[in-house]
Amino acid sequence: SRHPDARVWSVMPAHSSVWTRASAHAVAFAHSRARTSVSRRGMLPDTRRSRRGWDNCDYDCGAHAHSRRVHARCGRDVRARGGARDASIGSVHVDAHRVRDGGRGRDLSEELNEKVERAAAEARAATNAVDEFLLNEELAERKIACAIEEENYKVAKSIKEERARKERELSPSAALAAALARRLREPNGEETVVICEDVVQLGDRRVVPSLLRALCTVDDANEDAAKAIEQALWSLWQRSGDTAVDNRLNEGINAMGVVPDGLPVARDIFTEIIIAKPEFAEAHNKRATANYLMQLYNESIKDCVNTLKLNPFHFGAHSGKGLCHLALHQYEDALRCFEDALRVNPRMEHVQRYRSSLTAMLERQGQSNAE
Repeated sequence: SRHPDARVWSVMPAHSSVWTRASAHAVAFAHSRARTSVSRRGMLPDTRRSRRGWDNCDYDCGAHAHSRRVHARCGRDVRARGGARDASIGSVHVDAHRVRDGGRGRDLSEELNEKVERAAAEARAATNAVDEFLLNEELAERKIACAIEEENYKVAKSIKEERARKERELSPSAALAAALARRLREPNGEETVVICEDVVQLGDRRVVPSLLRALCTVDDANEDAAKAIEQALWSLWQRSGDTAVDNRLNEGINAMGVVPDGLPVARDIFTEIIIAKPEFAEAHNKRATANYLMQLYNESIKDCVNTLKLNPFHFGAHSGKGLCHLALHQYEDALRCFEDALRVNPRMEHVQRYRSSLTAMLERQGQSNAE
């Protein structure tokens, strides 16, 4: 049986979000196990469903028949190599619960965490030449407007010349990315969908900050533009810069479409990618999905934490982390995660509903405790 909120996942591009349509079924089954009195009193959405609702969920990951073929091939690969990774990405052994190096039996979780920390620190220290230029350009435009208002034309001319000089210093690729990002300042225009398509085709992740700003400023009525912006974000987030890794990620996504046997295979594939490329946030995010759907909520939370270290604006990881806390009945933590998600992407209707329900429930609990 389909969860009544399943339709809200359609706002995300197919197979892209941490919390795809399947997540509605996963949270339904998780809550069916808990069957808390809070839910029965109507203080939270009643998400109780049967086991069948878990087994027969639609992952929206492409054609089901194709997913079965992918899973069969992935399963043969894993069995043939005894769990070893594809040679195109590296040679390590994958265990369902522990990650070990090639034969020495050493637990690599600490090493991976250290690599994630280093990658996150490097990402914070890195300079985004495109976004820096755009922000300085906006500041220069305001200074020019003030100078003209004060009739100080000499200063206005000087600022314009300096702005033009900085634009000439941009590399060709940065100049092209800046030209597209500049057009996203007004996301409610008729060309926003086309602009987002061009951004996806260009594939330059330096445009992500402009997309995030556009996502927060686009009008609610402009649904097509908002969806295009979200889809562009997901498309850029799923690119690692390595074609072999990207192809492997897609195999894992397709494997998740086979219920329930594809989930362990998908999780192993995402683990392989994490070992080979620990700085790739979306690999952590996708493994969080697999762990969540397998009801390994604490493991999923750990993957969400790593995702957010590498990509603090990943609203999918914020909301998914909230769903894990919700399944564990950690309601205050869940509420904080949902609020973090909405600060980045205020358009997620399902997260808005969870936040409203949790807020009302916690207020009632506070009043009851006070009495």
